[in-house]
Amino acid sequence: MKPKICTFFDQAIEMGASDLTLKPGAPPAFRLHGHLIHSEEEPLASQEMYDLFLPLIDAKKQICMRDRFDTFSMYPYKDKSRIRYYLFQQREGFAGSFRFIPTKVPNIVDLGLPLDLEVQASKPRGLFLVTGPAGSGKTHTLAAMVNSINRRFSRHIITMECPIEFIYSPLQSIFTQIEVGTMIPTYQDALTNALREDPDVMLIGEMKDRKTVEMALVAAETGHMVFSTLPTLGAGASMERIVSFFPTDKHEEVRLQLSLNLVAIFSQIQIPKISPQQTPNIAYELMIMNSAIRTLIRDKKYSQLPSAMVMSKREGCMTLKDSLTRLLREETTNQSVVKAMLQEIVE
Repeated sequence: MKPKICTFFDQAIEMGASDLTLKPGAPPAFRLHGHLIHSEEEPLASQEMYDLFLPLIDAKKQICMRDRFDTFSMYPYKDKSRIRYYLFQQREGFAGSFRFIPTKVPNIVDLGLPLDLEVQASKPRGLFLVTGPAGSGKTHTLAAMVNSINRRFSRHIITMECPIEFIYSPLQSIFTQIEVGTMIPTYQDALTNALREDPDVMLIGEMKDRKTVEMALVAAETGHMVFSTLPTLGAGASMERIVSFFPTDKHEEVRLQLSLNLVAIFSQIQIPKISPQQTPNIAYELMIMNSAIRTLIRDKKYSQLPSAMVMSKREGCMTLKDSLTRLLREETTNQSVVKAMLQEIVE
């Protein structure tokens, strides 16, 4: 007999949902293209939640649930999807949050992203940041860029994630995929070891602390291409976030390192269309480094970066304002959302 939770997984995959939330006292809730859609199922009972999740968790994770009251991991579901889940305790009992990762690695064209990303991703060394709020598609963008390298170049690509999301098939490149937290304790440990493994390209799931940023910059300085993410929107906010990890007396040095080693920053956000059944548009900002932009970063003149990007359009730069303005011309775009975002930028 098929476990009940698999019925919910099948429903989510069939409708193309990105996320599923299961909690007692409420019916299953699916996130489709940014919209939360409630199932017509009966609300889940508190006493059934733990048994509902049992097919996902081995003995070790059951102990974790008992002692820490939460656990997270990836669950390969048939050949349909990889499911990133987080199970936790809350007021009414156990609950679960599930993110569905396609088994097929996306490509830049299918995601509707600029082809300039492929050009910048093919650089031999440097730091490339993909930024944006949670749920904006950063993981998909990173995967598409890394796989574009895999299709075209013979390189050793090391990915360090918590947990591993997309599984890559070697084409021209070879892959080493490391799961932080299970295969190795921390991102710092993973980066230290990765530098001993003859890498060409390194993917770091997220830069969350000073040590990870320091090691990413060292890797870029020593001839590696490094990709990572931040939960910020815009190049200026991303610079401020990175520098904030360091004490004040280090800020000037860090800005200099960033100005010398950054390749590009791609910031993205999903813009819903009028119908929740339609795939949302991506509004984005692409800052590609040049001498003028390097100088602004070094001198902490972040507010001038949008103007520098406008002046560098021929090099592939795009401001978030210009990207949003383009979306206003599309009939299916949710105009009110775009106009509100444009108003925020003006203010």
